[in-house]
Order: sequence, then structure tokens, then C-alpha cells
Amino acid sequence: MKFLCPRHRRMFANLSLNEQNDLWMFWMEYAFTFSETEQTEKMLVATGSAFDLACLARAEHPDCMHVELTLSAILVCRALRDRGDYTAADYVLFSALESLQSVAPRYTSPSGGCSTDQCIEVLLDTSRQSGFFAEYLNWPTTPLAPRPQYSTMVSH
Repeated sequence: MKFLCPRHRRMFANLSLNEQNDLWMFWMEYAFTFSETEQTEKMLVATGSAFDLACLARAEHPDCMHVELTLSAILVCRALRDRGDYTAADYVLFSALESLQSVAPRYTSPSGGCSTDQCIEVLLDTSRQSGFFAEYLNWPTTPLAPRPQYSTMVSH
């Protein structure tokens, strides 16, 4: 599953790594806004574009954007699973894992932050994903928090 068309992929591949990172953040900010307003389809498009961009950036710079890739993969997978598209969610998860495993394992990243191995662990352990979001994105709420279950009762 690709979120960016081939034309945009070529266009974004020509951006510098800093420009790609800025564009990733821009799309994730939109994703947060769409999440808050419960516009799931728009959130999925914005986050999916951010995910594709992170994959694209890592193809040229395999030691970069692993945290961004992980954050957007988590959100894309959540949105796809919430709408019942488990096959697409699994494809995104496997694509993210493949990208993260494309470099030799490291226990620390070049910037001193989270390593690719830690990102892999977070992708595979859903119980760690909310904490990962809280650590790396300054969102006041996370779309990964458990959703309240409301019971409905009809009375006549």
C-alpha cells in the first residue's frame, strides 16, 4: 500500500533530508488535527503520506528518520485496524520493520536517541506505543489511548 503517487514520490525524493523531515512534521500535525476532529480518513491520508515519506528518506539515509517512521507506522496501523483493514495494516507494519532492519543493529542512534532496534521493539509491542508517542511527539492526547466504551440503552 502506497500513500504517495509515483510523481510525488519522485518530487519528495529530491528534497533535502531537512526538508523531508519538515514535511513529515507538517503532515503529522495535520494528522493530529484530523484525529482530534475524528476525521479518520483524512488522518489516514496525512499519516500515510508521512509514513511513505519516512520510508523514502530512509532509502537514501538509512540511519535517519527511524523514529519518524515508527511514529507514523504506529498511527497508520491503528487507523487501518480501526476501520477493519487488517491486511493493509499488516503490510504497513511489515514495510516499517523491513525498513528498520535494513541497517545493521545498533543499540544507540547517531543522535543519541532511540535506536532502530528500540523502534522495532515498539512496533512489535503495542503496550509501549502510547509511551513512545508521549516521548517523541508533544501531543496533548494520543490517538492510541484506549477509547471509552459507551453503552447505549434504549427506553420506550
